[in-house]
Amino acid sequence: MVALHKIDGRKSTQLDRLSVAYHPDSAVWLSDDLLVAAVEATASLDVFRVKGAKLERLQQIPVGFAPRDVMVAKAARGRYTLLVTPYSGKEVAWVMDWAVEDQREPTVKKIHWCEAPWHPVKLNKAPGINGAAVAVACLDDKRLVAVPESSVLSTPVVLASFPAVSRNAAPSPSGNWVFVSLETGARNARVHMETGELQWIQSPLTGSVSTAPLEDDLVIWGEDGELYLQRLDVKGDVLETRWHKVSGFATRLQILDVDKDGERDVVAFNSAGDVIDVVYGPLWEGAKVERARQQRAR
Repeated sequence: MVALHKIDGRKSTQLDRLSVAYHPDSAVWLSDDLLVAAVEATASLDVFRVKGAKLERLQQIPVGFAPRDVMVAKAARGRYTLLVTPYSGKEVAWVMDWAVEDQREPTVKKIHWCEAPWHPVKLNKAPGINGAAVAVACLDDKRLVAVPESSVLSTPVVLASFPAVSRNAAPSPSGNWVFVSLETGARNARVHMETGELQWIQSPLTGSVSTAPLEDDLVIWGEDGELYLQRLDVKGDVLETRWHKVSGFATRLQILDVDKDGERDVVAFNSAGDVIDVVYGPLWEGAKVERARQQRAR
């Protein structure tokens, strides 16, 4: 299913939903009334328009592999360049300069990147790249790579390599650091986007599967049933860790002011279970000093 929800303060109402093929794993807005979903079984992007409170399917764009994520890389005057990344394999697909109104078939170009490039993000700067960039953590190749936003078909630059599975990457609000969640090894990482410095961040768990930086020195990590927040010093050493409980395996995190109260909230997209969690801010002040599982054990 692709589902449309309306958020009003802290209330969510489902307006509509439409069936798609098995496992739509990513959806993004193109405009206020246009969205696209990456659908695994049909190896496609399914495009929808919102009319009133209803979803209308417009078209399907074949990408040639089972897609894990779709991201809007460029948008101008109703034309879009989309990046599609796979569940497995070394190729990504770029849907180049496409518009819903086009009569011709979309131009899809595949480029070799790395093994299992999941969850791409935009950067305003990156070492070895002039200007803005698009980056991704490569799950099986255990590295962080990026391409210039001005030359998306170029060969990726390796920004960092890791000894453990690199699941997710996200820039801090300033763009100075990219934080990388590592699934094993009891540590995560961050990479400086001017110097290329790699810092290791000690984890209280095996690692993490998602990340959402709040500042250069304050970051949220996602894991199974919980989020942990860490405040860091300039060397990446952990000064303090705090906790939020969530309902499932928090594989994607998004920072928004959901209820429009001026505080940042975190949306935890769980890969298992029946709900999406919204943890309302203030996120650091509202977090627990002790881990919930430790408290229950007592």
